Amino acid sequence: MAGLSLLVPCLNEADGLPDFVARVRAALDSTSLAAGGPWEIVLVDDGSRDTSWSCIRRLQSQHPALRAVRHERTAGIPAAWRTGLAHARGDHVCVIDADLQYDPAEIPRLWQAIAATNADIVQGVRAANDRPRDPRYLLSRGLCGLLNLAFGMSSRDNKSGFFICRRDVLAALLAFTGRYRHWQCFVMVAAHHKGYRIHEVETPFRARRSGRSAFGSLALGPALGVALDLVTALREYQPVSR
Repeated sequence: MAGLSLLVPCLNEADGLPDFVARVRAALDSTSLAAGGPWEIVLVDDGSRDTSWSCIRRLQSQHPALRAVRHERTAGIPAAWRTGLAHARGDHVCVIDADLQYDPAEIPRLWQAIAATNADIVQGVRAANDRPRDPRYLLSRGLCGLLNLAFGMSSRDNKSGFFICRRDVLAALLAFTGRYRHWQCFVMVAAHHKGYRIHEVETPFRARRSGRSAFGSLALGPALGVALDLVTALREYQPVSR
């Protein structure tokens, strides 16, 4: 299948999934996206303990463009991306969370930018004026600056997990060898290291409507995990001269 596959990890997202799917359909059915081929949604239940899986199966019965995959145990975001990619049929993939912090209405903009810029990856960077200046924001900005310094980058938002690329690009990025706690925070580091052309598009970023972030409210534990991952990333993605 040519076209676009949305890869959507889901962890305890039952309350928000119907709204997420409705918003995706509204965004993609009402645009010229279909000119580039059909689209589909691949929902990956990453070992949810709520009713996410039954909700996903119900949505699948209602929407032919929706595919459902399940992990029996929580395996993390990179594993969910791998599983989604293995089941996807599109020649391009869009990675987006199910919690509606990233707006599905922005997907067509990222898709159009792929064609307009000839970039390998188009990333939706989180608009700073949409985000409260809380500890999570400060940690995120600090991490972005640290990664830019450590890997010779100038990214506006290294940590954003909302992007579109060819499926072979994502497969190459996911072929990391180190053991990470939160590798998804280094996805753009990996892209930069491999020489992919990254184009950034500023997109809205909202508070979660339901559920609870896997990183918690302060994210201090995950921040420590990412700091430890940095040592692994420095070995795997040492800055290269271009």
